[in-house]
Amino acid sequence: MKENSRLERQKQVQFAVGMAAIDGGKPSAFTQNLLKQYENGQVSSSQLKQAIVEKYTRASQ
Repeated sequence: MKENSRLERQKQVQFAVGMAAIDGGKPSAFTQNLLKQYENGQVSSSQLKQAIVEKYTRASQ
């Protein structure tokens, strides 16, 4: 699997946040923190997704 550069990860995050903003959404502080970790290469995209799913699955139960 190809590892994304920091610049590529930043662009992906900006795009995702922009798409959410179109629908009137804004990332929570929890999600913003995870996105920053992703940008810095501290977590992978699959770890980011898993953390978000776990957080909001627990919250909705």
